[in-house]
Amino acid sequence: MAQEPIVSEGGDGPLIVLIAGGAGDREALDATRRDIAENAVRGDIHVHVAPGGTPDFLAALKDATSRHPGEDVVLVAPGARLPFAWDARLRKGAYAAPVIAASIPMCDVSPLYALVDEGARPVSIADAILVDRAAFAMGQRSYYEVPRIHPVCAYLRRDALDAVLASLQPGHPQDVLDALTKELRSRGRASVILDYLYVGYSGPPDRPASSGDLEETAFLQHHPLGSLRRAVNDVIRRGLQPVSVPGLDPRPVQLHVMHFWGGGLDRWVRDFGRADASRINLVLASYRIGETGGQRVVLYSDPAAMIPIRTWDIARPIVSSAPSSIEYRRILEQILDEFDVEAIIVSSLIGHALDALTQPRKTIVVCHDFYPICQAVNPQFGKTCERCTLDDLRECARSNPLNNIFIGGTSEDWHRMRSLYVEHLLAGRVEMVVPSPSVAATLKRLEPRLDALPMHVVPHGVDFDAARLPVAPRAGAERLRLVVLGRLSRQKGTELLRVACAQLKPYADVTLLGCGANGVKLAEECGWNSVERYELGELPDRLRALAPHAGLLPSVVPETFSYTLSELWALGVPPIASALGSFTDRIADGVDGFLFQPDPQALVEVVRRLHERPELIATAARAIAARPRARTVAEMVADYHALVPLHARRVARFRVGIGRETALTEPYRHLHEAYSEMNEAYARLSDAYAHTTKAYEDTRAAYEHVRGELDSLKAAWTEWAREFDALRVGWRWWLAPRAQRLVTELRDKANLPKEKGEKQ
Repeated sequence: MAQEPIVSEGGDGPLIVLIAGGAGDREALDATRRDIAENAVRGDIHVHVAPGGTPDFLAALKDATSRHPGEDVVLVAPGARLPFAWDARLRKGAYAAPVIAASIPMCDVSPLYALVDEGARPVSIADAILVDRAAFAMGQRSYYEVPRIHPVCAYLRRDALDAVLASLQPGHPQDVLDALTKELRSRGRASVILDYLYVGYSGPPDRPASSGDLEETAFLQHHPLGSLRRAVNDVIRRGLQPVSVPGLDPRPVQLHVMHFWGGGLDRWVRDFGRADASRINLVLASYRIGETGGQRVVLYSDPAAMIPIRTWDIARPIVSSAPSSIEYRRILEQILDEFDVEAIIVSSLIGHALDALTQPRKTIVVCHDFYPICQAVNPQFGKTCERCTLDDLRECARSNPLNNIFIGGTSEDWHRMRSLYVEHLLAGRVEMVVPSPSVAATLKRLEPRLDALPMHVVPHGVDFDAARLPVAPRAGAERLRLVVLGRLSRQKGTELLRVACAQLKPYADVTLLGCGANGVKLAEECGWNSVERYELGELPDRLRALAPHAGLLPSVVPETFSYTLSELWALGVPPIASALGSFTDRIADGVDGFLFQPDPQALVEVVRRLHERPELIATAARAIAARPRARTVAEMVADYHALVPLHARRVARFRVGIGRETALTEPYRHLHEAYSEMNEAYARLSDAYAHTTKAYEDTRAAYEHVRGELDSLKAAWTEWAREFDALRVGWRWWLAPRAQRLVTELRDKANLPKEKGEKQ
């Protein structure tokens, strides 16, 4: 059902918590009482424990309410495991609309309220917390009317309770709640289940929580939580992981906008989220769907998360960046509203619309590359570009071999899009962050209007805790051992290395480490060693085994930072890098590394010089060993916090009833079930096909075997007949014994039974 946003939460006064049947399991009771005290937001809670074993639950309810007039009531059963901010979440649901009288959490006490599939129960205490967090993040923050209230945990508004309390009859908790629900419904008041709160339960219900009447049957067939159940149980099957709860805890929320190509950008966002404990960092990433141009936009609750909390497929895909997109804007507005986003950090607009720059939130742009000012992503066309007019853009699109990523559309369209990008930055006074000074200088040369915007230099932090390698010894005329780190492409220097490889052979042995498929192919052509991929944690041991004299960074485009340079320095390996971009910012040529112009001959010359003068590498290694420790990710995050100051917020500030339904409703459930049945039928058919195939293969093998024997027998018969005919026994009777031997041999070859009287 469609919900109106909450207008007034109400229920701000103290709260009564009545624990029903508390004289039973003492351990369960104590655990529930601890949860009440430790996980409640408010401190003015009056806890009452109703005696167990008595059928008159109503008397305990009346007694508690008489002691605290005007206070709302929460009924809790011993064994209920209440998560963080349980009280605030229940209260929000109870006051989300005037007609609501009671709110309950999802709970596996019966199929009416269950979230976790039966096969995954019982849910441990630790997992119940993770299930609750997953439900909060994946749910629509909404509520749905239910035919009954369960006794494990229920919030009762006092105005509704006072109106019907006198008309109720004594009984067990479930009997009283059933009567209460019916009485309230007759007065136009509803009871709702919340899709953003899950309560674990370790005890049995007082009474069966399902009567099987028409309303309950219909509710189960068209359960409003079907899509959430599927999503959460998929998470359980794939392994529960912690997720953030934006709008629930006091941490402010910021949104990272990025594409998902892996590499340095992906690492930066993940590092940022890991080091930023004081904020929630949502990630909005764009993906291509197959090779047909489809697109998916995915929201993650945390940079470390592997399973998204929202997914949207866009009908009109964004190939590079769209000047505007109604679909994308709606998605973005939904995220900002539902998840209380206060700031946006744009790390890439590839696969996104420029609408990301125009939202009413503090927004900054982090320049991990030069896109979308540069269509080629990195501005190199013969040399590092110093301007980019429309005519330059046309020529680049025609002739630049490095401009091979976004090849669709016209130069005029691209020029208009990037001009609009700059206009949005200027209109919103969007501040920009660059990881090295050369990035700012290049951007301002390419687009002089950017000179009017603040550009902050914030170098990337690197947490790479590894001991420096010993300086690799080198004897006499021994060739240098060079290592190239990272995935290779034309931009990263494949053609440069291919042209230079023959001239490098007298001076160096080269190993490509983590080079990807392109690098493996290059290594095969050049006769070098290669490793297609490795994990970052493996790097120290791999380099220790290789004992390189230097690391080669052969990019032919201006890098904006280079994590590989930081890793080489961290391990004490001198770099040999192209004299472009951040390499010229960071490396002092001949001091802590070596620079060369990005052409094959210059590379060969610097390697030859280092081969002839081994003291140069040794001196650089000593300079690197004397460098201060690398800047950490936490130090980098602190700089970003200074640029985007956010403060702690109110707990449970999320809004109820503003979530938007997706296509994953109950009609989808029936389709999903039909699909599952089809899959099962297909599996049975596959099994039958497999058995049939095996029988066919067995029959074919038997046929081939028999055919082989027949061919062998035919050949033996032909040979026998030829020899037997040659004997001409009818005229040369004295050869009869030999003819008899031929008959016996034929029977042996054919494996035929011998005639009676013959020796076996």
